[in-house]
Amino acid sequence: MKGSLRHLSFRRLDTSAVHMRYLEEDTDLVPYLGRRPRDVKELLAQAPMGAARVLALPELGRVLHGYGERHGAPAAALQRAQELIDGQQVVMVVTGQQPGLLGGPLYTLHKAATAVRLARDLQAAGNGLRVVPVFWNHTDDHDFDEVNRAFVVNQQQEVQRLRLDLPHNGEAIRHLGVGHAMEVVLAEVRELLPETEFRDWAFELLRPRDPNESLGAGMARLLFGLFGEQGLLVLEPRELPASAFTVLEKWWRQGEKVRNSQRGTTEHFTAMGLDVGIDPGATLMFQLKGPRRVPLSDGDPLPHSVTDLSPGAILRPLWQDACLPTIAFVVGPGELSYLSLTGPLYRLLGVPKPAFVPRVSLTLVEPSLSKLLTKFGWDLPDLGDGPDALLQKRLAGDQATVLEHDLRSLTDSADRRLQDMVARAQASPHAHEQGLASGLDKLRGKTIADFTKLADKLQSSRADQQGAGARQIRRLCANLRPRGRLQERVLVALPALVSHGPKLGPMLVDAADPFATEHGVLEL
Repeated sequence: MKGSLRHLSFRRLDTSAVHMRYLEEDTDLVPYLGRRPRDVKELLAQAPMGAARVLALPELGRVLHGYGERHGAPAAALQRAQELIDGQQVVMVVTGQQPGLLGGPLYTLHKAATAVRLARDLQAAGNGLRVVPVFWNHTDDHDFDEVNRAFVVNQQQEVQRLRLDLPHNGEAIRHLGVGHAMEVVLAEVRELLPETEFRDWAFELLRPRDPNESLGAGMARLLFGLFGEQGLLVLEPRELPASAFTVLEKWWRQGEKVRNSQRGTTEHFTAMGLDVGIDPGATLMFQLKGPRRVPLSDGDPLPHSVTDLSPGAILRPLWQDACLPTIAFVVGPGELSYLSLTGPLYRLLGVPKPAFVPRVSLTLVEPSLSKLLTKFGWDLPDLGDGPDALLQKRLAGDQATVLEHDLRSLTDSADRRLQDMVARAQASPHAHEQGLASGLDKLRGKTIADFTKLADKLQSSRADQQGAGARQIRRLCANLRPRGRLQERVLVALPALVSHGPKLGPMLVDAADPFATEHGVLEL
């Protein structure tokens, strides 16, 4: 099932300014981000083909093959890794994300789908090019608060947050066992999701196999389950051999040059009215001390082993592209902002720079929600106002009952009279009347609140009777514009897995045009 795909301009929704200007081919961004490729031909023209990398392809292939075997990769994915082991000339389309709870935000799947689709399109272009999609499963990250959140829509049509009840003391995600805590969260979310033919499959995919299993292992199973048959490979940075880490020590010793480049880029972007999205003084390098990931400050001694080095957000993409034969890097809107800092560093540090390809941006619309949009005459931009404002807007043109009208009039009249009494008491020359002012004001507040509550109750009841129920509006907003934001940035993947099962992966790939410049609305 492919679904029906239509598009909306990002200018009607929300995205970063750098993302918008990159899509619109702003030439001021070219020195930092390069030119956005508009099709396969343009991408291949700027791709760093045949560039030297830190790792030999057979060595990289063995790492990818071993990781895939341990995490349930299907034969199609393992075959792509075998091609590297056999010494075939392979290039890669790379994307990545730190692993998230319950599959992480939907945009994680959209990244993977875009990488798979782009690799497929590039290989189909001919010339004997072999292109492998790779997902960098960034378990080096130690920001547990960021990944320990999962938002789902509950039966009350509210966006509910779930989290793992785990202590965290700076451990890298790779070293944080989540097994028992994950079982608790899965039991909790099971009560919120409907019975479907795919429910057991989805929960089994995310079920931890071991008490010490990390979020990264669950993410790998999910990605292989959805995209492995289409050749996606997955990699965690700690799986790389020691030879991949030597370049990090070299870069750390050039820290001052890196910071000077960052400062210059930040000043230029600030002058253009753009935000790079990250502090240019952010930590360049971390080190692993046991399970903990701690920052390295200027002047700190390097760890005994280079394999304990872990690059920060600015250097991480460079490390990825120094190790992998990347010709295209699929990135999100926020990443494009801070990649403006990274772009000049490719030249400075001698790393082959891939083409930056914005991931597809999608909202998934179930049939029942599509019917509600049609019923109300709304679209995604309208839902950004939130349910309360939409309900008021919907009711504005409806005829109120006499009782409701009288109650609203009484409320307004009482409010004016009581405010006048409070003002006269405060201005009174008599102390005993001045003393009544505070009590009168409290009485006014409670009276008006009670009157307003009754009037709102009448209005809501009228809305339900007329088919413009608040519950339907809350459902639309919670599912399609949760908290006023794009669906993909808030809601997690699990509900979509429960609804659509393994076919969700191919369906997203079909919708993931890597050269699209607008937001996609995928009506399922």
